[in-house]
Amino acid sequence: MIPGLALVDLSVDLGPSPSEHVPVNIQRYSHEEGGRYLAALVDARLEDLEDGCGWASERVDAITHAGTHVDAPYHCTPAIAGEARPPRTIDEIPLGWFFGPAVRIDVAGGEGVRVAPDEIVRWEARERRAIGDGDLVLFRTGAAGAYGTAAYSRQGRSLHPETVALLRSRGVRVIGTDAWSIDPHYDVMRSEARDRPGLVWAAHKHAKHGEFCVVEKLCNLERVPPHGFWLACFPVKVRGGSAGWTRAVAFVPPGAAHGDPEDAFDGTA
Repeated sequence: MIPGLALVDLSVDLGPSPSEHVPVNIQRYSHEEGGRYLAALVDARLEDLEDGCGWASERVDAITHAGTHVDAPYHCTPAIAGEARPPRTIDEIPLGWFFGPAVRIDVAGGEGVRVAPDEIVRWEARERRAIGDGDLVLFRTGAAGAYGTAAYSRQGRSLHPETVALLRSRGVRVIGTDAWSIDPHYDVMRSEARDRPGLVWAAHKHAKHGEFCVVEKLCNLERVPPHGFWLACFPVKVRGGSAGWTRAVAFVPPGAAHGDPEDAFDGTA
């Protein structure tokens, strides 16, 4: 590791929020409640435990697509063209997919317009950085500023399926966004379903042509540079899961992070 390396947290909290279409509930158990449970487990009297306490804990009721999470190919499609095996679930994806060099493409503005392939080409020309095999590609759509409100899922921009196709042709296996999805809001898909049904959830469905993962509900992308940083977004290993929660973290070289780093690696544990 490089001393002074900035660690930028790109994840929102997992918890109740107006931005979550499926409610998240966290039931909290106090140290006192944990003490009563612990005392019963070890056949002791509560008063014999130090401070009469045990452990604090939580029970979480949430879908795997709540908070910052990684979609597995299985979430996107039931089958892959030309493949006999089904698409992989989140616990089956190689760990190497979720750690590597990353780029941040700023596409804020143009609300309601899908990100087109030529925007990727223009970014490469502007930044003099070609996107290639193993890159993790993150889109800053501007939606993150609305996280915590009911309007969040209507903010930012989605990806055109041809943009996903371009990235996959370059060897990209992980695509991320600060929006709720790489596809548009339900209202947009509802209106398109009448005369352009092929566009409904089309960015996700491109996985039928080849597997990839999607990281959704990122934040703080404005704090990382366009390129020159690494990303770790290892998902929770949910058995047979269509997705897994992640604590996505950017590893940014000294001086390259925008704003004060939330944490820095100084070479010590």
